[in-house]
Amino acid sequence: MASKEHGGGAPRDDGSDDNCGCGSWTIALLLFTSFWLVMLYLPPMDSLPGIREIDGSPPWVDDKPTTCSVELADVRGLEPALAPGATSPAFDLVVHVDNGHARELRHGGGDVVVSYAGVPLARGRTPSLRLGAKCTGRWQVNVTGSGLGIPADLSRLMTAERRWGVAQLEIDMGLAWQSFTCDVFVDGQPGASACRLE
Repeated sequence: MASKEHGGGAPRDDGSDDNCGCGSWTIALLLFTSFWLVMLYLPPMDSLPGIREIDGSPPWVDDKPTTCSVELADVRGLEPALAPGATSPAFDLVVHVDNGHARELRHGGGDVVVSYAGVPLARGRTPSLRLGAKCTGRWQVNVTGSGLGIPADLSRLMTAERRWGVAQLEIDMGLAWQSFTCDVFVDGQPGASACRLE
């Protein structure tokens, strides 16, 4: 009498397999769980060595641009060119620099041009500077012209505008690999005038 029982692990006649594919699902679940456990317990990037700067802030959080302002300390030589005793235009400036970067700022100096109504009056250079991260500093800058006095037409315009209290010098300077322009009243004003990035 023939037995109707199938052998232990033999495949059935319909071609199906007793294996349900649970092994593949188990491996996928283990990999997924491992990935999330690693991500959960990994320290944050800004706590890794070399990521934080000296002040304890990640550089991409506190990094801000360099800004500057100019104070006009003294002015000389604004007489008409043909006036007796005319001297070369000269300007004593105080340049204030705010290093907003989360790293030290070093620069070898840049050109400075002082103009009035678009006419250059004097030229000079900002000094070499070294400024720590997030620090401010100030430097004296002396700018002098090459000729005596200023042209007569320009002198008349300046005299009228000074009488109205609107005469302004335009100061263009290279600082920290950037170009800044500052408008400063000829007769001075309290504090320093903020410069704009060009």
